[in-house]
Amino acid sequence: MNDQASIPGATARIAITDLQSGQTVDSVFACSELTAATDRNGKAYLRLKLRDASGEVAAIHFDPSDDALGIAAGDVVCVGGTYSVHPQYGAQIQVRRLRTAEDEEYDAGDLVQVSPVGTAELAERLHALIDSVEEPHVRALLERAFDGSREPGATFAVAPAAVRNHHAYRHGLLEHSLIVTEAAAGVASRFHSVDRDLVVAGALLHDIGKTLAYTSGGLAPQMTDEGRLHGEIVMGHDMVRELIEEDADFPPEAAKRLRHIIVAHHGMREKGSPVVPQTREAIIVHYCDDMTARIGAIDDAEAATAAGERWSNRIFMIDAPAYFGSRDEPTEE
Repeated sequence: MNDQASIPGATARIAITDLQSGQTVDSVFACSELTAATDRNGKAYLRLKLRDASGEVAAIHFDPSDDALGIAAGDVVCVGGTYSVHPQYGAQIQVRRLRTAEDEEYDAGDLVQVSPVGTAELAERLHALIDSVEEPHVRALLERAFDGSREPGATFAVAPAAVRNHHAYRHGLLEHSLIVTEAAAGVASRFHSVDRDLVVAGALLHDIGKTLAYTSGGLAPQMTDEGRLHGEIVMGHDMVRELIEEDADFPPEAAKRLRHIIVAHHGMREKGSPVVPQTREAIIVHYCDDMTARIGAIDDAEAATAAGERWSNRIFMIDAPAYFGSRDEPTEE
């Protein structure tokens, strides 16, 4: 074991997306996930997910020291080892040295993933959607919910949309919610029987519980105790109900339908929804949420796939790899 040995060049950044198979790794990463296990001989080893501003990579450490076994998800770590791309197991760092990084050994800006969409554009798109809502009580509800000077709006603006799978980075929740809402509003406009205002409100608010379910201030998003115990749907429903109750004149029927969108947006009880979508508006929000999340997961997988590779590794959200085709070949005119 040599985890406590210094790692030469640990302060020199090697972006995950720039790693080449066979390359030696001596760098600093945020540890987004860590699982301790034992092999058939009872020897401890670690499985990790390491993250920087460019992406995430799996890692395995077969000979951890006692100090390395004390590392937790969310810590910043110095890693020494070798990066490889296995035909069966995909990209992975085989770790030989692992220790907690000192504050002076890294710049947090190199490790925190941020939405590729600028904050000014995100804010502009959010205000445009809110301003498009005609029903005054629903519009006022959205203005309260997304007021950056109070909660939940202040956290919503910076929170991740997930720990992994899609939009799992700073401002990811706002980016994801805007994509869902813009898609859902477009669908709603095609049906005269659909209340577009409720679709916009439900789509913007559908994941609001994630402001409490995930951490927003660290280098790698983690589930909070509340998120594990209660779930983001329950917390989101309670938050929307409290926002509604701030307006004594909020229309009762609109309140009922809006709360239903929140609790039904995962679509099935097996996926965490207490009920299935039972209104037109809830159906639209559910399918737009599911569709855009899956596309986001494929986008993330493509970014993590080596140039020239036609297929990604298995993507959790679609339970299959994604096909990219010949990405390096020019398309015919």
